[in-house]
Amino acid sequence: MAHLTSLTAQYLYWIEIMMLVAGIIIAISSFDDLLVDLLYWTSRLLGTANARSAELPTIELLEQIPERPFAIMIPCWKEHEVIFSMLSSNSRLLRYRQAHYFVGVYLNDPLTQEEIRKAQSLYPNIHMVLVPRDGPTSKADCLNQITSDIFMFEAEQGIQFAGMVMHDSEDLIHPLELKLFNKLVDLYDFVQLPVYSFSRPILSMVSGLYMDEFAEMHTKDLEVRQRVSGVIPCAGVSACFSREAILHLIDQNQGEAFRTSSFTEDYDIAFRVSELGFKSAFIAYPASYAIDIDIDKNSPGIVRRPLPIATREFFPSGVEAAYRQRARWLLGIVFQGSQEIGWKGTLGTKYFLARDRKGVITSPAVMLAYFAMANLVLFELFRWFFDPNSQLNYTLLSSNWVKMLFLITFSFLVWRLVNRMVFTGMIYNFRHALMSAPRLVVGNFVNFFATWRAIRIYAGHRLSGKPLVWDKTNHSYPIQMSDIDLPQSP
Repeated sequence: MAHLTSLTAQYLYWIEIMMLVAGIIIAISSFDDLLVDLLYWTSRLLGTANARSAELPTIELLEQIPERPFAIMIPCWKEHEVIFSMLSSNSRLLRYRQAHYFVGVYLNDPLTQEEIRKAQSLYPNIHMVLVPRDGPTSKADCLNQITSDIFMFEAEQGIQFAGMVMHDSEDLIHPLELKLFNKLVDLYDFVQLPVYSFSRPILSMVSGLYMDEFAEMHTKDLEVRQRVSGVIPCAGVSACFSREAILHLIDQNQGEAFRTSSFTEDYDIAFRVSELGFKSAFIAYPASYAIDIDIDKNSPGIVRRPLPIATREFFPSGVEAAYRQRARWLLGIVFQGSQEIGWKGTLGTKYFLARDRKGVITSPAVMLAYFAMANLVLFELFRWFFDPNSQLNYTLLSSNWVKMLFLITFSFLVWRLVNRMVFTGMIYNFRHALMSAPRLVVGNFVNFFATWRAIRIYAGHRLSGKPLVWDKTNHSYPIQMSDIDLPQSP
């Protein structure tokens, strides 16, 4: 019995160490999050948030600016289930006559080619770009072929595109997006607009997680990042580059705008644009309506309230699909980003690079805290019911400074939940705001699985030398767009 008590005491001691290590890491990360929160809310109180958007003309004046041609780049690999709906819906809804869709597709993807040709038969501004290789290679490789065909199209037609816009095959583009870009491309060489998830069922925990995260990231974080570092990460969607910026990127990278070695070519290209000295901006420009999913009717509809001009899309609803997608993001942002971008830039830029990469430490720390907490709860329950006179006591957790540490981290947790609820409520509604709290816990597990997968894939890549290939996410699209009647005036 004495031996069992000794083993239990040793095990409890190691659980305390785990809890303490996790608590310190989480507290440091929480201080970091608090700083960004305070910078955002201070700017809101002072009226300086979204200052660049406030300086722009009204929608009515944007509508009066003469239209210039824009190229929309859409890379595809096995997107036959969604690409026709995406092209036909956006061609119908987009309030811009001089938009040209350049859709990249591989030689060994005949089903997607067929769907693109169906869309081409209806809309002459859709152009199929055949990648002269079997896929998948990388998204960047597909985009490079698209940019090449865009410049060939310019030469053949005797026109010049004012800007090149990145989108994915699952995107619902806001009808006024190109009207806004038509103005912004004169002011900035790279512009990122917000990206939001479509509304999902209230009990859909994984897909609802994307609602919460993108609502907060594209309302608060990118706004603060713009002011502190000046480098705006590209989301690969609702992102517009000036023609001049693309040409300079091509010259700098041996004839290709996008680095084919990068798993997150969008994140990479934003830093390269900044290094070349081009001006970048994140713009959350309000419009009087948006298009979202009506959950009760299970169909798209008009949301008639002021919301930023933003792209909407469906994100994964399954745990595996979600962590595979996030693992790809981590591979590009953390591992490849550390290798290729390093720690360049101003102090503010380096600070946000650290924020981008801290997830590989904080995600395991949160799981460690969950594991330690579960053990401590079981220990207390066992002692309460079976061994109330136990002589086992905490060695580390009884210290006053440790108690203070956990009180601080608990306060941070409450603050984080309140902020997440506020930002989700801004874009969606009160019910989803309340659900963002339990979804935060789900997100911790998804992020942990993603971190483990990213580490495993990158380690295997480094050891074997095998290239990383396009690990695409399966997409879905709301197809009943014929039911939508847009407002005739903004």
